Amino acid sequence: MVRYATINDLDEIMEMLIQCKMEMHKRKLNMWDANYPTRQTIIDDINSNNSIVCIYEDRIVSFLVYYPMKTDKYEKYYKNHDNFCLIQRVMVHPDFRRMGFAQEILLFVETLGFKSIRLLTRNTNTYSVNLYNKLGYNVVKEEVKDTVVMQSCEKIL
Repeated sequence: MVRYATINDLDEIMEMLIQCKMEMHKRKLNMWDANYPTRQTIIDDINSNNSIVCIYEDRIVSFLVYYPMKTDKYEKYYKNHDNFCLIQRVMVHPDFRRMGFAQEILLFVETLGFKSIRLLTRNTNTYSVNLYNKLGYNVVKEEVKDTVVMQSCEKIL
């Protein structure tokens, strides 16, 4: 089941975030660290009313936040500039990976009426890269940042 996150979900989301950070560290994906995202970041995400969670067996197993019409430094590379959203902080609890929960939560965002969806990932994050390719996201820009290739992606709906 997919639904909007509430402040009552905060502790469970934070525990999932800790597990995700540990798993990412094992895979040498140091995108998230002790300084980001913080508890306040997640509180702000929830308070934006644009945070979504996926529930499985009464547990929160995935999370993301989307921001309507939020631009980033890759703005000029996107194709759609009308009614888009930017997805950030996609996470799936490591115990529930490869079970379709990231896909489910991303497909939910597609039903919200946007003309395109944007996101940013690292090319070394193979789970995410493969999922985004499968779901029809196209890389619009690649940029090397701290020896890692960052991919800016967009899906036209």
